[in-house]
Amino acid sequence: MPSFNISTTPHIQFPLRLSHELTNRLNQTAKSTRIPKTTLGRIAIKSLLDDIEEKGVTKVLSELTE
Repeated sequence: MPSFNISTTPHIQFPLRLSHELTNRLNQTAKSTRIPKTTLGRIAIKSLLDDIEEKGVTKVLSELTE
């Protein structure tokens, strides 16, 4: 598992609305892995942005809707 650097600068907060299904999945994953939801969210967002930068938005969105 990759290591993540702890930044000395404060993180920016923004509201994120999740469906009940996605909230339940996030809660279950956080509970079973003992990884905080904030960390899981950060990893997921970073992964998605990396994919978009590498493959392009059209390719990534088509993969997500398959």
